[in-house]
Amino acid sequence: MLRSKRWTSLIFASLALSPFIARADSTGMFAPDRVGRWYIGGGVGGFKEESNAQLGNQDGQVGGFFSGGYRVTPNIAVDIDGLFYNQRLDTPPTVSTSNSRSRLYSGGAGGVLKLILPLDRVELYAGGGLGVYSTSLRVKDSSFHSERIDTDVGYQALAGADFFLSRNVSIGLEYRKFKLRADLQPTIPGKIDAGGDFLFATVRGHF
Repeated sequence: MLRSKRWTSLIFASLALSPFIARADSTGMFAPDRVGRWYIGGGVGGFKEESNAQLGNQDGQVGGFFSGGYRVTPNIAVDIDGLFYNQRLDTPPTVSTSNSRSRLYSGGAGGVLKLILPLDRVELYAGGGLGVYSTSLRVKDSSFHSERIDTDVGYQALAGADFFLSRNVSIGLEYRKFKLRADLQPTIPGKIDAGGDFLFATVRGHF
């Protein structure tokens, strides 16, 4: 009899507290409705360059990006994205200088369409886009300075995951495959593949 009264009291207490429990659950959810809202973010990381016979001893490959986006539907977002990266390499033999190392820079901006899979506190996404990017080879020592620049359309595919620390802040990882051709003749004979494979650590703010 005593046990029955205890169960009855527990049931009534649960019913009385249920509105407060539901409110706490709703405020603790990590997948609120983000449709029609903006976000900004960026990332830094390294990349593996495309293979080019014209380039020697490449190292120091680092890159980064910043972007702003708009959530169109629960599963679709569009971004305006800026991508920048550089690497060191042996100065081409076509350049007469005492400096044995040069830098190859690429960067530009484009649009990206993303497909998103919301999983409460985690969102997975994949997408692609294109834009306009410039590539420059810079050779400089105490007595010589040279720079060749080429601009072309670049294409990219990406995939990643965002982990939400709160409703407004997420961190994550992102992989990109970027394709870009550059013509830096006569300093570098022939066209080169200036893109590569990128892995970024990311942070985003959601508004």
